Amino acid sequence: MPTLFESIQPTLGVFEGSDHEIAHSQEFCKFIAAHATSESDFPAECKKYKDAVALLKRHNSNNPYAGMSPGDAVDAMRAKSEGRMNSAQIKRRMTTRKNGRTY
Repeated sequence: MPTLFESIQPTLGVFEGSDHEIAHSQEFCKFIAAHATSESDFPAECKKYKDAVALLKRHNSNNPYAGMSPGDAVDAMRAKSEGRMNSAQIKRRMTTRKNGRTY
């Protein structure tokens, strides 16, 4: 499997300058941060750019309530803290077929 750098190498023509300048430019680091799947794919040279690191962390945040409406997310967080199921979990359980029947 190719590394992240090898997979984006064809698009490097977008960036101006020599190879050494490309590897350390802020624009390149932002590009890498937007496409990196984990923090281990992010080059150590790019960690000096705070906005690129912030973009990486925002891109890789794992929010279990992503995609929910704000009200539903709050209800789900409250239900989890109280140790009960939220409405989405209850609906899923009540509409799942078990042994050929719907509840």
